[in-house]
Amino acid sequence: MLYLTITELARESHTSEASVTRLCRTLGCKGYNEFKMALALDIQQGQPARVAGDEIDNVVDESVQALQDTARLLDRALLEKAAQALHQAQAVQIYGVAASAILGEYLHYKLLRLGKPAQLFSDMHRAAMNAATLSEGTLVVAISSSGSTRDLLHVVKLARKRGVKVLSLSNTPRSPLASLSDMQLVAAKPEGPLSAGALNAKVGVMLLVELLTTSLIAIDSHYGEVSQQTASATLPLLL
Repeated sequence: MLYLTITELARESHTSEASVTRLCRTLGCKGYNEFKMALALDIQQGQPARVAGDEIDNVVDESVQALQDTARLLDRALLEKAAQALHQAQAVQIYGVAASAILGEYLHYKLLRLGKPAQLFSDMHRAAMNAATLSEGTLVVAISSSGSTRDLLHVVKLARKRGVKVLSLSNTPRSPLASLSDMQLVAAKPEGPLSAGALNAKVGVMLLVELLTTSLIAIDSHYGEVSQQTASATLPLLL
């Protein structure tokens, strides 16, 4: 339950989002998010204490496992389709909030290295203004671990009204964002209420970004040539 959005929980329990919200309030919580936080804290307190020194191994093991699970989950045909959409796009708009914005920065950097025009928006007010004026030939890349970030969903809806394609990167296969997307690539290890921004939830999406940009180079060797040019441009800046 910790990893389910309210939409997913309502679907799995054959009820409605309003019913889930009413249950949470009956239990003394203001809403579903507060209920998940309380549940996560209760579960954490009930777990046995870990042996000192295990934390480093746990973080490493969970991150490696997230990479391996993401690779197993990967739909290679869908990856190829997403890479083609990136290649054909005249412009790329990247939207992400909080920790997802950091992943957006990584994608923006990788596309810049390849000479692919892209803009990144982590402020959803600016993103909304951008989305309201998008033109045909633009690809939106929306990044959200949960797929249910309200501000991001508002922006993606505006983009859809402009008739542009939407590619989402997420840790949640079924979500409101997934239903708004033309394509979605899914990474393993969804975030819990107490693990937002955790490395093991982010490395999978970073792998997806790496695979997307690697696929671009495979589609057109020009990207590889530009990558060498942009790398050379920074050499004088290195000590």
